[in-house]
Amino acid sequence: MGRKSAEVDAGGIWFPTGRRVTKPLYNRQLVCASLYRDGASSRVALHQATGIPLSRLSGLCGELIREGLVREGVVAPAEGNGRGRPQTLLEIDLRSLAVASVRHDQRSIEAAVGDLAGDVRWRRRWDNSFRDPDDRLRRLTAAARQAVAAAGAAGLRVAAVGAADPGTVDVAAGRSVRAVALPGWNNVPVVEGLARATGLRVFIDREDGWQALGEVTFGAGRGVRNAVFATLLEGIGGGIVESGRLLAGRDGSAGELGHTRVSDDGPLCGCGGRGCLEAHLAPSRLTALWRGESPGAPPRDVDRRFTEMIVAARGGDPKARSVLAEAADRLARGLGNVVSLLNPERIILGGRFVEAGEAILDPLRDRLPSYALPELVRGVDVRLAELGESSTALGMASYVREKLFAVPSAADRPTGDDEERPARHGGTPQ
Repeated sequence: MGRKSAEVDAGGIWFPTGRRVTKPLYNRQLVCASLYRDGASSRVALHQATGIPLSRLSGLCGELIREGLVREGVVAPAEGNGRGRPQTLLEIDLRSLAVASVRHDQRSIEAAVGDLAGDVRWRRRWDNSFRDPDDRLRRLTAAARQAVAAAGAAGLRVAAVGAADPGTVDVAAGRSVRAVALPGWNNVPVVEGLARATGLRVFIDREDGWQALGEVTFGAGRGVRNAVFATLLEGIGGGIVESGRLLAGRDGSAGELGHTRVSDDGPLCGCGGRGCLEAHLAPSRLTALWRGESPGAPPRDVDRRFTEMIVAARGGDPKARSVLAEAADRLARGLGNVVSLLNPERIILGGRFVEAGEAILDPLRDRLPSYALPELVRGVDVRLAELGESSTALGMASYVREKLFAVPSAADRPTGDDEERPARHGGTPQ
């Protein structure tokens, strides 16, 4: 996916590493990449696509079938005049491969299993109070083990474990750097802990990034390659998908939309700054403004009050509509800068934005052109997210399948004196 990651070996499933590998592993990756990119194929067509001799290809395909990476059973009609034998086609068995995922916030941990075809097959949530970061990490590793066990019980083979972090991350080091809403959750070796507990390859990213990738692959972003995702929960999160890939930045934390400044003297944010988009759009602040209370008062029953405010706005309540219009203007300022900077095709709104629906979409669409270059904002499609709580697990599934079935690079190419003609997918079969 074009980004660095802290990875550990997974049980028998080889991921491209950018290092020279043996000829059998290289050929294996070339076959999987061909089947994933081009779809179901016969052995003869695989030979033509990869250049791997049929004598070697037969044994290699047999291994992939036994391991559960590839399946056969799709039958194509005979070619030509129809007198030949029908062909049995091979395809990647995306429904038998899965990613186990863990995510967490201030009050809970959730584990899930998503298959590589895009379905969440198992999910469980635990409401917890956490003593300290060590206790939180122990509970995360226990949740990951349960997800792996649940996948096995369902007959799924786990290709990797994904961790969704609520703060900033260092993807290369496999660590959570800081989560504003989780005191003490700083520089935590999440990947190391999960890898030790499960024995599988582990990937970490911000939860908002996973959600962005999930929506673009399986949800409201289907059919586009460049999209921006913004979500409202306790704060504002964001993720950027560029050319179908999650934009990482230097360490893996690109997309922190909530901490872009949209005013000079706005409300104090949990990050320590003032005027952040997240501070302006905090649900506790919006509901307090609607009720005529002090925005700095301790939050009370925010979920219920936010729902009441949305219902009131839909019913024509002028105060609720005014509060949401102001929130939409601040959001338009932040997203307008993103549009001018990144030139996306689509903006996807998740979390509580989905609950708000047209009450936030209408004023946002109206104000967005005021804060971006006209030629760049023209044609930008703003939509509500579709996947809900499944987006995180499915973003991981999207990432892992692209990585697992990537076309091998020149750096992976083995050396030898029996090289065949170059393969159509850019490799040199052996």
